[in-house]
Amino acid sequence: MKTIKKVYSGIFRDGGAGSNAKRRYRDRRRKLMEREGSLMAITGVPYGPGGKTVWAYSHNPTYQEPSIMYLTGINQNNVILLLDPKSKVSNEILFLGRKDRIMEFWEGVRFGVGDKASLKEVQSVTGIKDVRDIAEFKDVLKERFFKNKKKSLGTFWYEGIRKGKKTSITTDHNYDFKQKLAGWLREWKAPKGALTNIMVNHFDLRLPLDKYDIQNARKAQEITGQGFRAMLKNFGEFKNECQIQGFLEGQMLMNTPYGLSYPSIVASGVNATILHYMKNDDPIFKNEMMLIDFGVRWMTMHADITRTFPVSGKFNPMQKILYEIVLKGQDEVEKAARAGLTVEQLNDVCWRVINNELEKKFSGSGGKYKLRYEDRPHGVSHLMGEQEHDGDPFRNYATQPMKVGWMISNEPGLYGDFRIRLNGKTYDETIGIRIEDNLVMTQKSCINLSRNIPKSVKDIERLMTGN
Repeated sequence: MKTIKKVYSGIFRDGGAGSNAKRRYRDRRRKLMEREGSLMAITGVPYGPGGKTVWAYSHNPTYQEPSIMYLTGINQNNVILLLDPKSKVSNEILFLGRKDRIMEFWEGVRFGVGDKASLKEVQSVTGIKDVRDIAEFKDVLKERFFKNKKKSLGTFWYEGIRKGKKTSITTDHNYDFKQKLAGWLREWKAPKGALTNIMVNHFDLRLPLDKYDIQNARKAQEITGQGFRAMLKNFGEFKNECQIQGFLEGQMLMNTPYGLSYPSIVASGVNATILHYMKNDDPIFKNEMMLIDFGVRWMTMHADITRTFPVSGKFNPMQKILYEIVLKGQDEVEKAARAGLTVEQLNDVCWRVINNELEKKFSGSGGKYKLRYEDRPHGVSHLMGEQEHDGDPFRNYATQPMKVGWMISNEPGLYGDFRIRLNGKTYDETIGIRIEDNLVMTQKSCINLSRNIPKSVKDIERLMTGN
C-alpha cells in the first residue's frame, strides 16, 4: 500500500480520506447527478504549464481544474468526466488519453487506457469502473445525449452578473469546452437551449467544506504559521524583499509537497500600498513597515495569510495606532461572521469600524492622512476552497447568505499617507497594512483556522526581538 500511494500521489489526491477517498468522490458525483438530473460533461485542464510553448519550462506543477479535482481526485491533464444520472448501465464514464510508457519514463506515471493493465490501474485507484479512450468522447456523448428523453447537456463554466448584465469568463479551458459542446449540439440539430451551466449546483455542493477539507486547511495554516515564525525570528539577517521571500517560501515548501497557494507578496514601505505587488526585490529600511501575503496548499486546500510588521522589530507609536485600528476591524468581522450573514454585511462591519476608529484614534490625536482609495480599498472577504479564490469570480456570492462550512478570508486593510506628532516627535510615513486570517462558518459563529499565527503587537515584537 505504501508503494502504491507513492506511485500515484502525483496523479490522485485522496484528500486525506485514505481508504474512504473513492467513496467520498463517488458520493460527490452522485449528489451532483441528483441535483442536475441530466447528462453532464466536465473537462479537466487540457495541458500543463507551458504546454503550448516550445521549450517552456515552469516550476509550477499541474493543478487540476477544481471541478474535476472535487469530483474525482485526479490530477493530470486531458481528462473528461461524463455523468449520466438516467443511465441504468453506467452513469459515470471517465475519458483519458492512451497510456504512453515513453512519456512516463520522462515525466512519471499517468493514468491512461489501451490495455487491460492500464485500465485496471485507473479503476483500482479512482474507483471509476467505466474508463474509455478520450478519442471516443464525442461519439459516446452523442449516443448518450439522444438516448436521454430530456435533450439537455450540462457543463461547467464561469458565469455571473457584472454591471447588471449576465456575463461569462471566456478565456479559460472551461469556456473553450463549452463552445466545443455547443458546436456539436448545433451539428446534431439539438433543441435550442440544450446546453446548460451546472455552476450553481456544483458550487452549492463544493463550497461547504467537509471534515477532511477542514483538516487539510488547518494543516496548511500550521505550515504557513511555522514559516512565518521562523522568518520573524531570523528577520535581522535580511537586506531586501527577495531574501525574505526566499527564506519564507523555503521554510514553507520544506513541509508540503503541494506547493504555494499563490506567489507571495513581499512588500516593504510604500510598496505595501500596492495591493498585488509582485516585484519583491527592493531593499528594506529600518523605519518601514513590511506587508507579506503568503500561504501554502495541503492536499487541495489553501492557507491565505497576510501579516504586517515593522522592519525594525518594534512598532513606532504611529505604526502601532494604525495597526491596532486594522486589527480591531478584523476582530469585529470575526465576531460577526456566521452562517446566514452575507459577505457584504461583513464589509459593512469592517469598513465602518476602521473608518470610525481612524477618525477617533488617529485624527482625534491630531493626525492627518490621505488614503489611496475612497471609503474602502477592497472587499474584506473572498471565498476559499478547492481554489484559493473560489466561487464565482464575479463575487455575486457576496450578497448571498453564507452557509455552514464556507471558508472565507478576513482581510481588512489600510493604505495611505499618514502624519502625526506624538510625544514631541513627528512621524510621517506612507504605510500599507493588511491583516488576513481564514474563517470557517458555523451556525452561530466561525472557526478561525489562523488564530495561532502571530499577529498581536506583543507577539510580533517578541518574536522579532527575542524579548
